[in-house]
Amino acid sequence: MPPKTNYEYQQDMPFSREPLKTLYVWQRLFTTIVMVPGWVLYYAVQPRSSRPRASWSLKQIVAVNFMRRIFKVTELAGVTWCTRDPSVECDNRKLKYTRFEWVDPLPIELRTGIVADPQVPFKRVGTFVWPKESPPTIPHSSGDSQDVLVNQGDEESEAGKVPLIGIFLHGGGYCHMSAHEKASTSKIPHRLIKDKTFTEIHAVEYRLLQHAPFPAAVQDAATVYAHIVRRYQRRPANSSSLSQQSSTTDTLHNSAEKPSYLTANCTEQTKLKKENDAIRHRVMEAARNMRCKIILIGDSAGGNLVLALARWIRDEGLLPPPEGLLLLSPSCDPSHAFPEPPSSYIPRPHGGTDYLVDTPEPARCCSAPSWGTTRSRRCTAPFAQTVADLTIARLDTAVIRHLRSLESVPITPPIMPSAELDPPSTANVDLERSPTSLAHPVIASPRGLSLFSEFPRVCVVLGDAERLEREVMKLVGAMERDGVVVRTVWVEDGVHDVLMMGWWDERVRDRVWASVQDWVRGV
Repeated sequence: MPPKTNYEYQQDMPFSREPLKTLYVWQRLFTTIVMVPGWVLYYAVQPRSSRPRASWSLKQIVAVNFMRRIFKVTELAGVTWCTRDPSVECDNRKLKYTRFEWVDPLPIELRTGIVADPQVPFKRVGTFVWPKESPPTIPHSSGDSQDVLVNQGDEESEAGKVPLIGIFLHGGGYCHMSAHEKASTSKIPHRLIKDKTFTEIHAVEYRLLQHAPFPAAVQDAATVYAHIVRRYQRRPANSSSLSQQSSTTDTLHNSAEKPSYLTANCTEQTKLKKENDAIRHRVMEAARNMRCKIILIGDSAGGNLVLALARWIRDEGLLPPPEGLLLLSPSCDPSHAFPEPPSSYIPRPHGGTDYLVDTPEPARCCSAPSWGTTRSRRCTAPFAQTVADLTIARLDTAVIRHLRSLESVPITPPIMPSAELDPPSTANVDLERSPTSLAHPVIASPRGLSLFSEFPRVCVVLGDAERLEREVMKLVGAMERDGVVVRTVWVEDGVHDVLMMGWWDERVRDRVWASVQDWVRGV
């Protein structure tokens, strides 16, 4: 019997089994190191016009080529980078810039929508909080999810300023990196805190795909978001005790009066409008009672997760929305399903100027552990991984019931509409009688909204030399189509996720950081 691999999803990778795995990894590393002097010599004698980008230094060229070859190890041998067990506590005495805190599992009343899966348990979530010493304007967190602020006039911050809290979701393709301060992606919250752009940033140690399938990552992100909302929710000063107060969600909704879209397929437009108006009123009221502003920050796959969290917050209408989304080279199409079905594979652009590889392996690496083996996950997987609905939408209740009753669940994604077209509407479609809609179910908000309707303002940072350029621009177009205020910050000759690079041109990075800070000040 061949030896087992570390994770189930790696079993089909060509070099994931020993001894081939060790042999492949070492030969790849050795040959890459040997090639470094050749790259330096070749580009040193060539004119700048022969370089991948004329502005690149020899250091940048070597770094991009080196990382591209090493990334192949990830895709073919299943090697993971800079990860840690999210269930293990981190010793605060060993942390220099952050402090580690636990957040209790998501409250029961919030376990609705896409985060609810009987096969994926809710767990406590670890966070690395920047900076290490809590600012005086930040309420103390004892780890109790019931921590809240009481109305104390203007004492929440100096000069009446409202604390700006960031929730950072790190990148790494859902398989790599962590929220630890030593991870490469932590250069992002480190710089934001160093420049005093945020009062405090919570880096979420969400469960990677090798630890739990979808929707575990969304669960963990939602848990931390709800925790921050609870801490900063204004309560009446005459409250006798926390035990006599309901949770934050009681301010937002009465659990006995949930909108009908949570339990039934609402097709009456008048009733749907009333429900939407009621949800908006509750959310606006809760937002007025917040004593901080929250911005969701995510790079690469973390940007994908930010969109998923924002979609869940909007669709469920149980928590006030964030003030903004900061998306740094967000991963929009990990399944390579946009703009055509996977059968019509289209290579991503900028193959010679980015370190990201463009092979079918990432799709299998991401999708197999993400969606598990249940029918509902296999059905929703293709839609959640495309830019047309990368934000983890949920199927209409009637469609889910029907699909779960089928012997064979269709998993081929439909051809999604382009950003220039209006999203399809399911308001007047009889889903129980339409074979087409069942074969190609349309993902849409249960409230009948467009994909990005009612999203907060967004800042997108994107390199013009990275492989995700096409899909990120489709994302920006779709957002602007739905009325979202989007600011796009272009990184000149920038590769993927340039802000986490310690070896990139600092002059370029400083200009990008300045643009990000300018956008945050507008929030």
